[in-house]
Amino acid sequence: MSFRLILWIGGAFAALALLLWGITFLWGSMGIGMTGHGWFAYILGGVLTLALSIGLFLLTFHSARHGHDDMDDPGA
Repeated sequence: MSFRLILWIGGAFAALALLLWGITFLWGSMGIGMTGHGWFAYILGGVLTLALSIGLFLLTFHSARHGHDDMDDPGA
């Protein structure tokens, strides 16, 4: 992995953390509380969703760059 890609992935997780932090304050101002299990599920859901989307995008770009998506018979 290149350093640039690592920076992009780190930036995506930083944006996720900022979003989770902001929503926390929004919910707090509305008087909505959550248990520890709720926070765990909330954070785990965000991290796993982001990791899955990054992984699928990386696989798509890898496949396209290495010719796995090329047709064997262009006339077909």
